[in-house]
Amino acid sequence: MIRSEFIFSGLVFALSCNYAYAEIVFDGRFSSGDFSGYRALEANGNVVSGISTPSGVPGRLERVQDPAGSANSVMRATYIADDIATHSGYRSEASAFIDPVGSERWYSWGYYLPDTWKYVKVGSAIAQILNAPDKNESGFRNPTLALIVQDNKMKLINAFDHDAITSPADIKSIAGIDFERRELTSWELETGRWTYLDLHVKWAADDTGSLEFWKDGVLLFQEHDHINTFNDKAGVWFKNGIYSWSPGTESISAYSTGVLIGDGKETFQSMSMSVVSEPSSYMMMMAGIAGIGFFAARRRFSPGSAGTNT
Repeated sequence: MIRSEFIFSGLVFALSCNYAYAEIVFDGRFSSGDFSGYRALEANGNVVSGISTPSGVPGRLERVQDPAGSANSVMRATYIADDIATHSGYRSEASAFIDPVGSERWYSWGYYLPDTWKYVKVGSAIAQILNAPDKNESGFRNPTLALIVQDNKMKLINAFDHDAITSPADIKSIAGIDFERRELTSWELETGRWTYLDLHVKWAADDTGSLEFWKDGVLLFQEHDHINTFNDKAGVWFKNGIYSWSPGTESISAYSTGVLIGDGKETFQSMSMSVVSEPSSYMMMMAGIAGIGFFAARRRFSPGSAGTNT
């Protein structure tokens, strides 16, 4: 008869193979943490590190209660009219750490926009993925990826370039000439509710890239074997909050769950905030252990089992 210890070992081995290699690269969710994990906070002309200002930037980047009424904490990013430009833009943004070009990543986050966004006239990005230009290369270009609120729509915009130098330093790069810019997908602006987004991407400055994008669990865009970023050595990083390329006359806030970033071994099911997660391999393993213990105990203490060996 097979010993229960052998069954246990086999179960542990089989289940551990399913989850041991996936890794959360960055957990910036505000339900369980503050700004200390973020590399940089930018607002009203100032740039500080998250570790030095874990409570954020007062009035601009703050950890607050969910406006939808849950018990969770979220980030509120606020642009105030007449704020000073930061890095040539009008922003209140939190930046995660840099991912190398060539890496495969999952990015999962949620956003909530108050009804006042229906009346905002200045186009704004509420999430971006940026590249740092190389030495002697212009920094005046579009972000690699941007989620833009414009004309009562949400638009996912991608910019990319094969060339090592998109344009020389201090010369503004022009979309369609120096680099390519395209709209991947769009949807109607929805306010007063949470929207959850998932991005699975292999960053590539050549035709080995891939990109998949979900909104509220629905796949809106999928592409393989296509360039999706700039040819830069420094890599890419995720930012969320509010960014406008021209000053606004209204003060406005946007809310975010904060971003969860996983490596290429993660899956939509393990990452997405839009679904009720399936039981994890760990929980399945623990349930199996409990089951083995239960039946082993029943066998040991059942009538007629005394004195038997297995």
